[in-house]
Amino acid sequence: MTATSCNRILGIRTAPQQVRYALVDVDGAAFTLVNRSAETLLRRPAACEDTPSHLLWVHAEVARIMRQNPTVGVVAIKVPEFVGTQTSSSRLGNYLDAAVQLAAVQADKVVVARLYGQMATRRADVKRDAEQRVGRTETNWDEQMADAVAVTWAAAKL
Repeated sequence: MTATSCNRILGIRTAPQQVRYALVDVDGAAFTLVNRSAETLLRRPAACEDTPSHLLWVHAEVARIMRQNPTVGVVAIKVPEFVGTQTSSSRLGNYLDAAVQLAAVQADKVVVARLYGQMATRRADVKRDAEQRVGRTETNWDEQMADAVAVTWAAAKL
């Protein structure tokens, strides 16, 4: 399955304390932000005190979202830009992205990972570009949510 042959794309942007996600239906050149006024933000539970439990929680949440949305054909992840140094926070972000990828592969979904340059945007412009191309959520609209929306647009262009 290619990105353009799917009905629904799940866009993900992980961060140490939360996961943002967008569900976008694609019909030709038309994009519909399905969860515009529904759940888009998954906050890290206090019970996830260590990295393994945090990863297990992210994996379970992504699997739940895919079970609830069986027409998802592609999982698109906005991955961090390359930097010269690795921090514990950036390493955790890499682990979280890996947990998302594992959940997607286990559900037999195509996985797409994109940087800003591959999404035809920049961090400074992502909110505007995501809103113009796909739409915006009614609550919690920020750069991370815009990343989740924008990466679905990029995945649909494959």
